[in-house]
Amino acid sequence: MNPHWVANFKKLPKHPITRGVKPFKANDEWYFHMRFAPGMKGVTPILSDVAPKETMRRGNGAHSGNEHVRKSVAAGDLQHVAWAFERPNGGRGFGFTGGHNHLNWGNDDFRKTVLNAIVWVSKAEVPANGVPSKVSEQDLYANLDNKGRRPKPRSNPGPQATSKITGPKPVAESKVITKKTGPAKLIAKIAGAKELHLVVTDGGNGYACDWADWAEPELIDATGKRTKLTDLKWKAASAGFGAVQLNKNCGGDTMKLNGLTVPFGIGTHANSIVSYELPAGHKFVEFMSHVGLDSGGLDQGNCGDQASVQFHVFTQQPKFVKVAGGGGANINSRSPKEATENLDIHEKLQAELFASEPMMLSPSNIDIDHRGRVWVCEIINYRGHRNRRQEGDRILILEDTDGDGKADEKTLFYQGRDIDSPHGVCVLATPDGKGTKVIVSAGDKVQVFTDMDGDDKPDKKEVLFSGIGGSQHDHGIHAFVFGPDGRLYFNFGNTGHQVRDKDGKPIMDRAGNEVNDRRNPYQQGMVFRCKLDGSDFETLGWNFRNNWMIAVDSFGSLWQSDNDDDGNRAVRINYVMEFGNYGFRSEITGAGWRANRTNIEKSIPLRHWHLNDPGVIPNLLQTGAGSPTGICIYEGDLLPKEFYGQMIHCDAGPSIVRAYPVKPSGAGYTASIVNILDGAKKDRWFRPSDVKVAPDGSLFVADWYDPGVGGHRMGDLNRGRLFRVTPKGFNKGYKVPKQNYNSVDGLIAALQNPNNSVRHIAFTELKKRGAAAKAGLQKLAGNGQPRQRARALWLLAQIDGNLASTVKQAAADKDENIRGMALRIARQHKVDVIPLVRELAGDPSPVVRRECLIALRHNDNKDAPALWAKLANAHDGKDRWYLEALGLAADKQENAFFDAWVKTAKLGTPAANDIIWRNRGTHGAKHLADIILSKKTTAAEKPRYLRAMDFIPKSKEKDDALARIALGALE
Repeated sequence: MNPHWVANFKKLPKHPITRGVKPFKANDEWYFHMRFAPGMKGVTPILSDVAPKETMRRGNGAHSGNEHVRKSVAAGDLQHVAWAFERPNGGRGFGFTGGHNHLNWGNDDFRKTVLNAIVWVSKAEVPANGVPSKVSEQDLYANLDNKGRRPKPRSNPGPQATSKITGPKPVAESKVITKKTGPAKLIAKIAGAKELHLVVTDGGNGYACDWADWAEPELIDATGKRTKLTDLKWKAASAGFGAVQLNKNCGGDTMKLNGLTVPFGIGTHANSIVSYELPAGHKFVEFMSHVGLDSGGLDQGNCGDQASVQFHVFTQQPKFVKVAGGGGANINSRSPKEATENLDIHEKLQAELFASEPMMLSPSNIDIDHRGRVWVCEIINYRGHRNRRQEGDRILILEDTDGDGKADEKTLFYQGRDIDSPHGVCVLATPDGKGTKVIVSAGDKVQVFTDMDGDDKPDKKEVLFSGIGGSQHDHGIHAFVFGPDGRLYFNFGNTGHQVRDKDGKPIMDRAGNEVNDRRNPYQQGMVFRCKLDGSDFETLGWNFRNNWMIAVDSFGSLWQSDNDDDGNRAVRINYVMEFGNYGFRSEITGAGWRANRTNIEKSIPLRHWHLNDPGVIPNLLQTGAGSPTGICIYEGDLLPKEFYGQMIHCDAGPSIVRAYPVKPSGAGYTASIVNILDGAKKDRWFRPSDVKVAPDGSLFVADWYDPGVGGHRMGDLNRGRLFRVTPKGFNKGYKVPKQNYNSVDGLIAALQNPNNSVRHIAFTELKKRGAAAKAGLQKLAGNGQPRQRARALWLLAQIDGNLASTVKQAAADKDENIRGMALRIARQHKVDVIPLVRELAGDPSPVVRRECLIALRHNDNKDAPALWAKLANAHDGKDRWYLEALGLAADKQENAFFDAWVKTAKLGTPAANDIIWRNRGTHGAKHLADIILSKKTTAAEKPRYLRAMDFIPKSKEKDDALARIALGALE
């Protein structure tokens, strides 16, 4: 057991080690419940106490508890944390489990115990009053190792405090404190004072990660008697991040200075003020406290390296003015009135505040219905605050009833503990609201709430999926999205682990695999597709870390972001090639990116995703450090053309909303970055969590609005915002276009709307009309814009008797995305894809040929190997996307496909070497050895091919190839 707790050593045994030691207590990481020699033979307990029940708060684990230690603590057994041992041969030993809190070495009795023990173990005589020693505070900090990264040298003389305070002068203040300077002691004269105000300001370079601690603050009277300031209640308190906390840091965790536990104190974050009214007639003459930067901020990499604060003590109320430093809003600028002013906005766009606290708090996810109303997942009961709101978390509906662009009406759709910390809401509306279904992703379940009578209250609640891991964890289940094909798309991060049906039974996907992360074959985060009732389940991608949300465009292409293993600048944007492995963990061993391997990537951001391994789909874009969240595809025409058809994405870490304009590149894509809303310079509390498109084409951005993000922290419970983004100069308010859902023409028009909820209604109603809708859909499929044609074709394929003609029409379309979509339609409806692949295998577009390859996956038709060989011969030796599509297509048929290709291949070319590198069949081992032993293969290239050998199953062919390579190395 290794909890932190205050041990009170009231009784000490008579032993040389205790000479001169008085009873004392100390807060430390006291390990206890040790295994000693049988019968305690030779063992003398030196320091012992009864461990409090609080030490059992953690779950069972190697260091956190088990049934035996829990029984011992419950029984009130003494726990020995220091002991002397005399061996039968005369040797001596001393055990001591403290020393984790460096400041404890300043306690004379604590220190003397260990010094005496050292002398005793050496068999020297321990003095009658113990070993004398003196340690000053300066000595303590001089001997404290800094285990964090050292700050880079500054070009200027050092940080200067720029946060201004007006009014009375402080009675004491520290120098600017940084990671390099370490903590300090602050003493203030307060005789006769009626008030005490403890102030922390940033040190001049902004105040991200400026976690500050008032450690062991005490009030001292003329006789030297000390009173803990923490025994008094403050009158008011505010912090620039998190909350002012008693005996905890501003994030709610254990207070630590330089990594060492603080026994008691006040945790806060610049800029901060904590105000007290001192007791009437008090006799205090001094206030004293250690002050410094808490490890919770310092341990946040570069952000912590740059932390700097200054501590001030006032006996009269001071006033803050605007902070001069960058890096965030000042202590008084959290008002919603300043929300848009604190954002840098794209030059062609404008942002307006649609809603804020108190109407709505901490939104994690949103959806927008056909009426333009915003549905909000509102979270209070998150992690450390999980029981804060006893009624449970909420799904809200916010509406602008007068069209002025401001929400003025709020409806509570549902509240309950069963949706605490919801990560997703998906509204499947109906024209009149009757029968509207709302899919909520929360905890270990996905639930469907049905409003039968259209009163915005659920009348029925059903479980769609269950057994999902990651309750109260950011890496669990995420939001659902209605796709253009009428199916549901969703994902979970790497704590989701599995998906089970409503009854808790395992789900088998279309590929015949049980849906879990046990590496058979899937692991880590995944992407899924299913029918509205949860059937026909497919696993579309796997091996992500925390893919927060999936976006589906009108062609059925999938896009998402994925968070790195925090701090490695490797956040990525992915085009999800169906069925692909995305490389967070090793496919062979399941090991993380740090594990050594052949041909390991040179940089961490690339190494992080195993991008040099065959079988890993490449990343579309890597954006650096972040905490990526919501994403959507903008298919409206209100915003400037550069945003049409593009991903719009939120990254709460760097406080930014971006677009990623995509361009075709072979069978894949390239992307660039365009910032839309940026809070990094003015307000780091801006934490965009989701983005959706409204029926009028405007964008809505949800803002979690919190001082931090990541690490499961939630520093603010009282704020949350919604912004609406429109073109610059747009002044028409929020007018939701009226739709006619009663006619085919009206529904065809609705199918072209940029809002997904409007399109869902149109899709559902047109499908009901069947043949009556065919003519209108045919017209749109032939004359509309590509994305509108695509929507019509998806729907036409679902009208009885139209599947074959629709696939044929799509395959002949002038747009490569729609031609590729023809294969997607065919696969979804489980028709024979071989004739279509035969027709399109010679298509000039690599995108279309990529879809041909995906359609061949697990196809056992006798013509499949020859078709694969034809497609393989079209590889140019440069396109990794196309190469990985070849690998996906050959899965479970590697040798048959490879043999068909070898008969017609031009070996020795870069393209052929690529295909051999990607091949997983045993028949490719000989060819891999040929490449490795070839004089044309450079020393720098050989590790790539040696790594490919790792992916070939154990076989005689592989053994023979390895033997040849080994013998060749000796020649």
